Amino acid sequence: MHCACYHSWVGRPLQIRNVPEPVLETLRERADEVHKSLAAYVLEVLTQHVATKSMPQVLAGPRLRRGKQLASREILDLISRGRR
Repeated sequence: MHCACYHSWVGRPLQIRNVPEPVLETLRERADEVHKSLAAYVLEVLTQHVATKSMPQVLAGPRLRRGKQLASREILDLISRGRR
């Protein structure tokens, strides 16, 4: 019988087809350098990649913030207070 919480942390398998041989060889070499399996190394690379925001996400960041819009005068007042 499976525990209900088991599925919350177990990832789903991912298969990537048609990986060019030079890319695969480089991944294997880098995995060997850090004493990891190819699967563990690729998972680490993918995890790091998705943890980094893309340029569109970075640029959209300020627009995604919630709250009331400030008038120009309010912004200038806040800047002025911050300089004191």
